[in-house]
Amino acid sequence: MKKLSPQMSFVNETFSKAREIGIIRMKTSHDEQTGSSFIVNGKKISNFLTSNYLAFEMDERVKQAAIEGIQRFGLQIAISSTYLSFEHAIELEEKLEKIFGLPVITASSTSAGNMAYIPTVISSNDAIILDQFVHESVKMAADIVKAKGGHVETIKHNQMEVLDKRIKTLSETHENVWYLADSVYSMHGDTAPFKNIELLLNTHDKFHCYIDDAHGMSWIGENGKGFALHSIQKHPKLYIITSLNKAFGAMGSALIFPDKATKSFVENCNGAIRYSSPTPLMGVLAASKIADIHLSSEIYERQARLNELIVFFKKKAKELNLPITNYTHSPLFYLATGSSMENIYKFSTHFRDSGFLMGACTLPAVPVAQSGYRISLSLYQDISETEKLLNNIAEYMEDLERKGQFNREEALKGFKLNIKERERALALI
Repeated sequence: MKKLSPQMSFVNETFSKAREIGIIRMKTSHDEQTGSSFIVNGKKISNFLTSNYLAFEMDERVKQAAIEGIQRFGLQIAISSTYLSFEHAIELEEKLEKIFGLPVITASSTSAGNMAYIPTVISSNDAIILDQFVHESVKMAADIVKAKGGHVETIKHNQMEVLDKRIKTLSETHENVWYLADSVYSMHGDTAPFKNIELLLNTHDKFHCYIDDAHGMSWIGENGKGFALHSIQKHPKLYIITSLNKAFGAMGSALIFPDKATKSFVENCNGAIRYSSPTPLMGVLAASKIADIHLSSEIYERQARLNELIVFFKKKAKELNLPITNYTHSPLFYLATGSSMENIYKFSTHFRDSGFLMGACTLPAVPVAQSGYRISLSLYQDISETEKLLNNIAEYMEDLERKGQFNREEALKGFKLNIKERERALALI
């Protein structure tokens, strides 16, 4: 094995210890297949980890559609859609185009979609600017462009003034300048500043934007079209990919294009999905059933129920003075615990033993100074269970503070770029 860098040694040691004490890769089973909890070591733990925000994956209609797909077509079809386009897959794309109001093709996963989309639309004569926290699969796709001679650089998270300056500079030497970002960031739950991005798209002729909307899908927008298109209706220089997993609740991804010509070009010339097996038809039929729900009034009922939970969480977390790093309106929140790995081990063990499952985060997903917990809200939980979680966090933090083992203000210091935004959001709650 190769010699590890200091960063990879830290990651390896951290993950090894976390597994040893039983706070990651926990052996589990569903609790009665409800999605609201799991069984770990014989004990029920509430699920605040899922990205299936609208609980579609357990919907009986969706499960029956997937069962029908297996019974009719088997587990998978190992034939590229370049040769055969199955009618159910075509029908799904047509439904998705109604949801988004834009041309769409589907891929078997968001990662595969990024690998197909980015290196096809971005040339080696272009420049790429990555947001610091854009999803890893977007960075990997950008590396393909870099390997072909393209310029790739990274800027600090959501820094629009820096982005504006870099666009101006790079436009002098490159055909196009691309900003690659998430709409809703999967760790901290904060969002891209779309008003600023739209202004930059309208200001700079060479500027294009690619958005991964995986965590913005379904829970917001007309027909559940997602946070990106909810924020910028349409733009000829805006390119979007979203997940049909996560909040959508099925499998695969949707590549969303500003026009039909770009769709045709990517469909014909991409390398990642052109000759790959398509999404299994059981997943296609499940996604098609969920698309029907998106095109009905039911999607707004689900959005409203989740919105109620988001509003409650923000008010209660503020009341308890929890070190939540941002209060933007999304189903993802982030609880800061500081740079101490001992805190991560201690908090994780406590939450597990108290019956709550959340996502512990540290390097490489976030900087060590921004270590903490991702809390995902979904329709698998209700206000009562969410209140129990928040009270449990507050009581445990108060106990540690009395012992001199934790400080909320210190835990937030690693988020200096987010503090002003956090304070503005808190004032509005």
